Amino acid sequence: MAVVKLPVSRFIKGHKAVRDALRDTQTYSSDLQGDSDVRTYRQLPLEVDPPRHHLYRSALAPIFVKPAIEKCEAAFAQSTKRLLTEFLKDPSRDVIPHLALPIVMHNLGILYGREKDVTEWISWGPDVWTATGPERDGSVLHAYIDRVYEESMSIESGDVWHRIAHMEIEGRQVSAIEFRGIVSVMLAGGRDTMVKMIAGILLHLGNNPADKEMLISEPELIDSAVQEFLRYLTPIPWMGRTTVPETGATNLPDDRYVNISFVSGNFDPEVFPDPTTINLRRERNAHVAFGFGPHTCIGNHLAEFEVRVFLQVLLAMNFNWSISADTAIMRYPDELSSVPLVIEKLFITV
Repeated sequence: MAVVKLPVSRFIKGHKAVRDALRDTQTYSSDLQGDSDVRTYRQLPLEVDPPRHHLYRSALAPIFVKPAIEKCEAAFAQSTKRLLTEFLKDPSRDVIPHLALPIVMHNLGILYGREKDVTEWISWGPDVWTATGPERDGSVLHAYIDRVYEESMSIESGDVWHRIAHMEIEGRQVSAIEFRGIVSVMLAGGRDTMVKMIAGILLHLGNNPADKEMLISEPELIDSAVQEFLRYLTPIPWMGRTTVPETGATNLPDDRYVNISFVSGNFDPEVFPDPTTINLRRERNAHVAFGFGPHTCIGNHLAEFEVRVFLQVLLAMNFNWSISADTAIMRYPDELSSVPLVIEKLFITV
């Protein structure tokens, strides 16, 4: 999630307003520099507007389309089962670093053809910007990106980094800075978000064993459960936009940023009856967990697939667990006070 360092003067809330704003890329532009405290480049295609956005997205699409991801199903399931089995040998450990993060990183290693890097990725923790400690710092991620770029330019590996380094946009090979912008999203964007999804599922099913038994007895509900968990957990609660595109601008007002609240859209009672309750039978789940419009998350199929495989493996193992009192959760304020914003620590009892 891009972090901006100037005051946000306007918030867009509610399902319809959020979807309308996400469609309107001229009024609410993605042409901004996020995370300016840790990076000086644009994450691509996240922080550019159409038509340039479409060029990068189209070039990257073959990595994230359903057929490419579905080829990973057996490997995802095998890896998830192995990691769950290993974790259950000592289930007293925090789920976040010892189960959720490894599952997500192994999945990315499989998809990207970079299994050799998984241990290094795990060592960074759930958030790449705090890989060196509590203070935000991009040095670890950027050193990795620069290293694999040099490798990709000199070695014919055939993995995802090599493909991206030699990718062409309008007949021109991507530059080193464009490579950095793309890889940054691919390693930072689907990381803490998916860790939250896996932890959130364990949290809910541990506290609601009847829902677990229902999914075991009615596996046809898994697809609707995936969508409901995405809605309820809303991995990215909000996203920034700017009313003044930043490229080439000489006068950038401090009040240009707008905060588009995905979580408000996903808990809009006019669209989702009883929104603070997880209803695994919920139908027509038009959530905005992946955003909406031209900038809909390019990894949406991957995220859905990871959640589905995790649920299938978890339910097939058919063990019982409860949530330990040592669990630490930061929740939303006010009417969403029962909903997790950040699952800081998660401990289960088996």
